Amino acid sequence: MARPDPSRRSLLAAAAALGVGSTAQARPPRAWPNGARGAVSLTYDDGLNSQLDNAVPELDRLGLKATFFLTEANAHWRLPEWEALARQGHEVANHTMSHPCALAHYSSGHFERTEIEQMEGYLDDHFGADRQRTFAYPCGYLGLGQGDRRRRFARYRRILIRDNVVAARTTAGGPNRPAEAVADPLRLHGFEPAYDGDFLSPAVRYLNETVAKGGWAILVFHEVLPKWANDGDISIATHNKILERLAGLDLWCAPMGQVFDYVADRWR
Repeated sequence: MARPDPSRRSLLAAAAALGVGSTAQARPPRAWPNGARGAVSLTYDDGLNSQLDNAVPELDRLGLKATFFLTEANAHWRLPEWEALARQGHEVANHTMSHPCALAHYSSGHFERTEIEQMEGYLDDHFGADRQRTFAYPCGYLGLGQGDRRRRFARYRRILIRDNVVAARTTAGGPNRPAEAVADPLRLHGFEPAYDGDFLSPAVRYLNETVAKGGWAILVFHEVLPKWANDGDISIATHNKILERLAGLDLWCAPMGQVFDYVADRWR
């Protein structure tokens, strides 16, 4: 038997690397759209009236699209407005039916049926079954049932996977590194910029870090009110300043599901 020609083998390897003589598609470049230095997703939890009244007008003014994680308990009061919001290009996604935070006494089956599956069905009925299936953990809690942290999160993860959730957001951590987001899409980092007080500086630091690292920022908002009153709130003035600041940065702003699709296509 003739020995393989090492020079020919080298040429074939080089051709394969260049995509010559192969039907394989080249991997898309690992870069953000339009040369942006990072990405940011604006997310709003709970389906609150103040988001429709005070956040959406500013998003519209700046031409920004966001993700709204709804609970049926809140969203049904102004459902036609949420439906109109989705038609305008905003993402609407699952935040459970009733926003339970104390999950130690839930069984996996009961939680999946009453909070996840039922909310997915509600969203399918009103926003279409072909939407991107993303999720935000109520209260940022990742544990379900009894046991150690690993087992409690494993239960939660299995439920989300069975219900075809492709990406889920927490409320802790720094800007997401794209490769890590793809490796662990059910534990994406989120940041609540005004959780402890109505200040602009935490959001500025977080967004600047995102640009410096070429990462993906996910900002988390709840009530958007005339004045900051409680943990988790943000004043209209501070909220609008954050949006204006990010609009001036070299960041691609898009809903969470859209950014995840883009990252998964390039960093998988």
